[in-house]
Amino acid sequence: MWYYQVKFLTFFAAIYCVLHGAYLLIPDEVLKEKIYYQGIVSISAELINLFSNEHVNAHHNILSSSKAALEVVRGCDGAGTLFLIIAATIAFSCSIKHKLVGLLSGVALVYLLNQIRIVGLYFVVAYQRSWFEPIHTYFAPSLIVLICILYFAWWSIYGQAKESQLQADESA
Repeated sequence: MWYYQVKFLTFFAAIYCVLHGAYLLIPDEVLKEKIYYQGIVSISAELINLFSNEHVNAHHNILSSSKAALEVVRGCDGAGTLFLIIAATIAFSCSIKHKLVGLLSGVALVYLLNQIRIVGLYFVVAYQRSWFEPIHTYFAPSLIVLICILYFAWWSIYGQAKESQLQADESA
């Protein structure tokens, strides 16, 4: 049994390191002007403006209004948590179909949680600036990682149960 645990942890760590290494190779300008703007900041501005009267603008990697400015930088984009979910899902022993479902739903979960975090941080900066540091540094990242751990635990247990059931049905 310990062999499978060591294999999982080794594979997980290797995948995480490769993903993180590749991420570090992306130039900051590409992140700021393309990825952050199109994938995070412009969408966050649209969400904030849709549900409030903030009149938020998106420019490169910055959300700004007359009340606040929030800059999305490397490390605040959810990439670390995304790499954890991807690495854990790929390293987990299950069928390709279950892995693909896990990858797609895990990536969607991380993206959704990070968008909620960015929108929430904008409002924190705009209305409770003194709360920004603890929420940005400790509370929000820890909560996102905890939610993703719970998701992975559920997904892996569900996958094991489903695959055991399929094997039982095939052998019957």
